[in-house]
Amino acid sequence: VPIVQIVYERGAFTQEATQLVSSLLIAYGIGMFVYLGRDVLVRVFYALGDGQTPFRISIFNIFLNIFLDAILVRPFGATGIVLATVGVNCSSILMLLWLLDRKLNGLPWREWSVPILGLTGGSVVAGLASFGTLVSLQQLLGTQGLIIQLLQLCVSGLVGILVFAIIVSFLKIPEVNTFVVRMRQKFLKR
Repeated sequence: VPIVQIVYERGAFTQEATQLVSSLLIAYGIGMFVYLGRDVLVRVFYALGDGQTPFRISIFNIFLNIFLDAILVRPFGATGIVLATVGVNCSSILMLLWLLDRKLNGLPWREWSVPILGLTGGSVVAGLASFGTLVSLQQLLGTQGLIIQLLQLCVSGLVGILVFAIIVSFLKIPEVNTFVVRMRQKFLKR
C-alpha cells in the first residue's frame, strides 16, 4: 500500500483505488516466481529444438485461464483475474517440468531443491524484515508527508535487500558468487 500511496494517491486516487491497485500488485508479486520460471522453461524447450511442447501447453492454458477467470472473478474481482493467471503459470511450470524431466531422463531435483528453498525462505524472511521495519518506522514517524513516506520505503526496502543478501551469501550459490565477483570487478576497478 505505501508504494501505491506515494506513486498514485496524490489527489486523483482515492484510498479505495489504492487498496485495489495494492491487491493487484500483491497478487502479481505472488505470481512473479512462477511467471519467470515458466518463461525460463519455455526457453529451455526452444533451446532443445522443441517449440511444439510449449505451444501445446499454451493452448491448453488459454482455456484453463478462461475457466479460472470465470471462477475467480466473482469472489475476488480484478484480483481474481490475476490469481487465475498465476494459477495458469503454475500449471505451465508443472507441465513443463514434468515433460522436461521425461525428455532429459531426469532432472537434478536434489541439487535444485536447496537453492530454490533457500531463496524462497530468504525472500520470505527479507520481506518480513522489510515489512517489520516499515511498520516500526510508521509508528515512530507517522505516515503523513511525502518525505516521511519516501524515507520509510527506502529504509525498509534497504533492510529487506540487506537481509536477503546476507541470507543468500550463506547459501553459496555459484551464480550468486559469479554475480558478486563481476560486480566487484565492475565497481572496484582501479
